[in-house]
Parts: sequence; C-alpha cells; structure tokens
Amino acid sequence: MEMALQVKSLDMALKASDLVDTFIIPIDDFSVNYEKTFCLNDVKKINDVKKSFVVLNKNIHNDELGKLEKLLLEIENIGVLGIIFYDISIVNLKKKLNIKTPLVWYQEHLVTNYKTINYWNKKGVEWAYLSSELTKRELDEIADNTNFKLFVTVFGYLPMFTSRRNLVESYLNTFNLKENGYEKRIVNEGKEYIITDNYKGTVVYSDYILNALDEDFSNFDYIVFNSNFINDEDVLEIIEKYREGKTDYKYPINHGFLYKETVYKVK
Repeated sequence: MEMALQVKSLDMALKASDLVDTFIIPIDDFSVNYEKTFCLNDVKKINDVKKSFVVLNKNIHNDELGKLEKLLLEIENIGVLGIIFYDISIVNLKKKLNIKTPLVWYQEHLVTNYKTINYWNKKGVEWAYLSSELTKRELDEIADNTNFKLFVTVFGYLPMFTSRRNLVESYLNTFNLKENGYEKRIVNEGKEYIITDNYKGTVVYSDYILNALDEDFSNFDYIVFNSNFINDEDVLEIIEKYREGKTDYKYPINHGFLYKETVYKVK
C-alpha cells in the first residue's frame, strides 16, 4: 500500500515529498471537483519532485477533442505514472495516439463493482479509483475479485454532486444577490456544505471530512489524501502522524459510507 496526496501547490509538493509516495495533480480546464488545478509547466515541476498521476476527470465536448489529443501527447512526454480519467474518449485516444501512460478509471460514483472494473481491463485500462460511496465490505470484495491496481480515498471532503450548470450563479442572478468569492457554503438541516461554482459548473461537497485512517487498507495499492478546502499544514500533519502510527488527529474519525449499507437493492 502506498500513499497519494492531491496537491494544491508546488510548495505543498516540496513539503510532502518525504511523506507520501506520489502526488495527484488536476489539470487546468480538464479537471473538476478540485480546489486547485495546474498548467503543464507546473505539472512538470511537481512530477520532477516525485513521479505523479494527473487528473482529466471532466466530460469532454466535441470541440475539446483536438485540445485533448494534444494534451495527452504532452502528458506522455512528461512521463507521469498514470492518467486518472472520467470520459471514455480517453480510452479510445490512448489507442489512437499509441499512448503508453497507464489509465486509471475514475467515474466517481460509477466505480462500484469488480465486474465493470474487469470489463475496462479488457479495454486497456490498468487501474481504478473506487467510489467513495462504497462500504468497506464492498471495497474488500472488489479487491478480492480483480487484478486491477486500486485507489481509495481515506481522508478529505467528498464531492457529492456535480452539475455542468452554474446553479449558484443562476440563484444569485434570480434574487439580485452579490457574488462572495470562489468558495460558498449552504446550511441544510443543521449541516453546512461547501459549494463551488465556476466556468466548469457547480460542485457540492460533503458536510464532513472523511477520516478513515483507523481502517486497514493494506489490500489496496494507493490510499488517497484529498486536500481540498483543508489547510496544507493540517493535511501534512495528518499524514505525518499516520506514518508514525499516531492517532491524535486534528480531525475526528469519520467513516463516511464505509459502514452504511444501502437500503436500495438491484433486482
């Protein structure tokens, strides 16, 4: 089991270089659900610090395919460990462009069973990033029934909802309200949720920080620390304490969905 950190700056990568095994780097214009994204020059700098994975996890429109092809070839030349993707056009472009960089299937709420994971393996995908809605039992079942290398998030805010529409902007315009910056919050039934709204759409995040660091994930290849909306120093302190076997974390243990079985069953 290795540790992956979603970074928000080159400075954060430098500070974390001895704490984690790899970085996750979201790419400008082709990543959603991330507080900070990076241009390719910055990707090269971070990848030089430690071999990293890049993220291209947005739906691709027809008029973006040319730019995507060019981007994939540039990423290939950087020599990253893998491409974490959402849109299946990337699977086809990997073959078309003879891209050797491994692919990590990351359709968030859809990566939920080993049969579909094994299907993508036949299509040339090597790794999978498992959904954060899965229980620990389901995660272990997948690990036992696939040869895929697997990612699982163990710490951080979780994206709950994404819309291509600018829902917050529409609301503000409807009621003549003023914009108050990139990060917004909404309170519902006593719970506070972070919301972002920009040119890529609207994202709503969990009202809690997942902290499953007391669990055993040794049968997975990478555990992921998501740093969105959390102070860099706090994230690094959490990782350092985890490495040292300490449990006095600043953020309380919260298992998210790990032990919440769904009430809905597929017939």
